[in-house]
Amino acid sequence: MAGERLRPAGWTEISAVCTAPQARGRGHAARLVRALTARINARGDRPFLHVAEANTGAMALYEGLGFETRKHVTFRGFRTP
Repeated sequence: MAGERLRPAGWTEISAVCTAPQARGRGHAARLVRALTARINARGDRPFLHVAEANTGAMALYEGLGFETRKHVTFRGFRTP
């Protein structure tokens, strides 16, 4: 699965790119990201996404599709007591 989430002016985030473990390695994620990228570009927006640096498989996929690292961001989660 994959979808769109945030849409700041001129941009659209590709989000929630996931493949079931038993279906990995068949190119499903690449096809989904390519389809979303085409749809976003057709609207005149630029696609972007985020990925954890430790997720090397996703990083390789996105780089292979032409995405480049633009900025490193630290995400922190907090839990209230």
